[in-house]
Amino acid sequence: MKLRDYFSGKAGVGVISTSNEKGEVNSAVYAKPHVTGKNTVAFIMRDKLTRANLQENTKASYLFIEHDHGFKGVRLSITMTGETRDKELIDSLSRRVTVDGGENNDRFLVSFSVGKTLTLIGGDEIELQ
Repeated sequence: MKLRDYFSGKAGVGVISTSNEKGEVNSAVYAKPHVTGKNTVAFIMRDKLTRANLQENTKASYLFIEHDHGFKGVRLSITMTGETRDKELIDSLSRRVTVDGGENNDRFLVSFSVGKTLTLIGGDEIELQ
């Protein structure tokens, strides 16, 4: 199964975990990723702790729990590869309207390469192309 196919057909909740260079961990709720290529994803982020941690340590983990009976989902090992502040691109990818007076200047589209992909429970490696 391809990443794009997996995430386009699922509803659920995601969590990104990052750490700074001291190893202090932060976890934050995020929507499904935007699949941008075969093994690449992106998230729209504000200039907050998750993004700050990524400036110090580009490695992160994304956990996605499907809205389904039981515990189904995936865990992605991801590495930040870049970011952009391209307002038009970010607006085109936004899944919801922001409620901040129309100011979206602190939004970034942060890109990641996807490494290992594991099942949510059990830790079996899965092939998501």
